[in-house]
Amino acid sequence: MKRIALDSALLALFLLTMSFQFLPQILHEVLGLALLFTVFWHLLANRAWFTSFFRGKWGLTRLLAATVNVLLLVGMLTVAVTGCFISNYLFRDWFGMELQRSILVHQLHVSLPYLLLIFLGFHVGSHWSGLWRRFVKWRHWEAASLSYRVTCRYVPWLMVGLGLYGSFLNRVGDRLLMKHIFATEAVQKPFIVYLALLVGIMGLYAFFGCQLIRRQNPPPTRKREIPPST
Repeated sequence: MKRIALDSALLALFLLTMSFQFLPQILHEVLGLALLFTVFWHLLANRAWFTSFFRGKWGLTRLLAATVNVLLLVGMLTVAVTGCFISNYLFRDWFGMELQRSILVHQLHVSLPYLLLIFLGFHVGSHWSGLWRRFVKWRHWEAASLSYRVTCRYVPWLMVGLGLYGSFLNRVGDRLLMKHIFATEAVQKPFIVYLALLVGIMGLYAFFGCQLIRRQNPPPTRKREIPPST
């Protein structure tokens, strides 16, 4: 339960921080600091990953997951540092006007979160089996229940469709190319719709990550039992 609460808080803070167009700038900076604190809390809760980093075998699945994790950490720190550089409230006048007015610093701070959203999706997808089991246990779902079957059958495809639509409205491709974008069609939507589009983008890449892990680690096939001849 505590792990689910921590992961949920981390995701909520990340999405709220990305929604800076809808928030007062000082609140955006406060949420950014809260997000950074939650990231370190998440790392502390999962410190066993670091202690076992050089143990065991390194297959393709583990290599991909570790690469995404490292890129997530580096990207998150980069966004936090660039945010401090261009801060107008909490860290104003700490780093000088040259950094605060740097176009490159601004573009990194605005564009990198969309790349992190993609990496976050792959990260969730690579851990989906464990996350799903914890969620089902928390909800007390049975595999034969209607909620379980509807969620498994329709929600993944809903995320794919919403993610594609959200990528188009947010111009994610242009964001990743660090083009200077003032506003997109996505920010013209209501706040709750904008959040749903971000969740859809993450869900799209979580779906891809989950499918990739399944292809690399297919479930064992059961041998068909041949009845003894009479």
